[in-house]
Amino acid sequence: MCVFFFLLFFFFFFFCVYIITSRNNASISNFESGFQ
Repeated sequence: MCVFFFLLFFFFFFFCVYIITSRNNASISNFESGFQ
């Protein structure tokens, strides 16, 4: 049971990092296109 919660927490953490990274990349690309 503890292993299940650990994997669930790890997956949630990885998912949050992926969302934040994709949002940062999108905002950076939009900023570059707007600057040009």
